[in-house]
Amino acid sequence: MSSSFLRDHANSLKGFAEDTQRRAKENPNDFFLQLAAKNQEAAAQAVSKKVALVEADELGELLDVRLIGPQANGSISLDTFMDTIGPLSRSWKYAAHRLRYGRDAVRGAAADVVSALNFKLAGIAPGSTHVLITGNAMPDLTGNSLLQATLVQTFRLLNSNQADFYDAVDAVGGKSAHQLGEFMRGLDKAGLAVQFSWNATDGPRRWEGRPDEITRVRALLDTVNEPERYNESVEGTVAGITDTGRLAIRTAEGKMLVRFPLKLTEEVQKLKIASHARIQVETLKYWDSVDKRDVFKRHLLSVE
Repeated sequence: MSSSFLRDHANSLKGFAEDTQRRAKENPNDFFLQLAAKNQEAAAQAVSKKVALVEADELGELLDVRLIGPQANGSISLDTFMDTIGPLSRSWKYAAHRLRYGRDAVRGAAADVVSALNFKLAGIAPGSTHVLITGNAMPDLTGNSLLQATLVQTFRLLNSNQADFYDAVDAVGGKSAHQLGEFMRGLDKAGLAVQFSWNATDGPRRWEGRPDEITRVRALLDTVNEPERYNESVEGTVAGITDTGRLAIRTAEGKMLVRFPLKLTEEVQKLKIASHARIQVETLKYWDSVDKRDVFKRHLLSVE
């Protein structure tokens, strides 16, 4: 059902409710008229809330979270809910900080990051284990939506395999990955599975967090150690710029991919394909304990 149809329906209900309320005020002793006024107002408010959710879904601002399991039969304890969802919320905020600034937060995510995400509990769907969360998908001055970027990278990490896992972890940062691991541990402890769905503007995203899938992602996250870090100066020819935050530089040693934070988008966009560029990067060297090899990832610090 489209938001425009629901919006028209909500406006009609609101009009009926206001008319009934006016007549109810004029006839305070009419019990049935008073009851009708309350019921119509409640119906109009319910449809208005549904309009807001549908509009959020169409804008890519609605995340659907379902907790599944023996303890999630429509009611779980508040402590269990907070212990489980808390790390997930922190993971999103840490990932957003990393994506905007190109580095992990020293403590909590920056206030401007939290404000930009604007996560809210939008509703509890039938059964208290079905939670609807909204955020703010409006683009910033660089034309990028921090919420969209955060959720894209989160779903990418959840659905990653061994081949692209370290790149997915590097995108969200170690702190975000750690909190995601804590979220998985919370699910295990509570005997819960989880289902995420999100209608992104470029297509739907979904993650089926069954027990075996939770175990798989936890096992990958448990292999992550703090990387070795050092700064480098890179010089070469601009080979490409992607809308996923990658700058390709062709050097004497070959093509190098450098991830750039959202705050440096304007500087990167000034570069021209096939032009010469000199950039400063932070190189992170991860140890892949499964494949027994070093994995190098680079982050842009500045363009000279």
